[in-house]
Amino acid sequence: MTGDAGRGRPAQRVAPDTSALELHRLALQESTSAHCDPLAVQSVVWLFRAYNAVITAHAEQLRPLGLSPSGFNVLMALHNSDGHTLEPCQLAERLLVSRPSVTGLLDTLTAKGLVVRRPHGDDRRRVLVALTAAGLALLEGHFDEHYRWLNGVLADLSPDDRADLVRLLRRVHGATPAELREPATAAAAPG
Repeated sequence: MTGDAGRGRPAQRVAPDTSALELHRLALQESTSAHCDPLAVQSVVWLFRAYNAVITAHAEQLRPLGLSPSGFNVLMALHNSDGHTLEPCQLAERLLVSRPSVTGLLDTLTAKGLVVRRPHGDDRRRVLVALTAAGLALLEGHFDEHYRWLNGVLADLSPDDRADLVRLLRRVHGATPAELREPATAAAAPG
């Protein structure tokens, strides 16, 4: 789309089916800098909107369990690790949060009896975080509800749309950690 910012439309391209109000707001932003790409602005704004919608719904879904989405993510990261155990620095890397943030999450989850800190077998200066039997039972008792909810969040997207979404999000600068950059080989891919 092209147009005249004076009439509330950006001069540069925007996504199809953009509302008049969004067009007006994008035109105002475009007028602030020659470097403003309204489609880039729109892309990031809709990423944030989607994230906020999912995280708010997830928080509501987890409220009866007494968990935050961040706490749930720690439990899932441990569940999806060999031996249900990771070091705090590994949790921080997987969850894309700072180490002090992980420490606070671990304190909360430890107080609830869902994780435990143990000395590292090879280095006394390091610790391991392990999922407890109570943490595992909480997760396993919640999986059916969690995956029904997750499927509902994406119900308006076809399987092809979902695959396209993942493919595009992987291309956002800085989104893909190094260990996830290599695709599975054909033999290793589920099939």
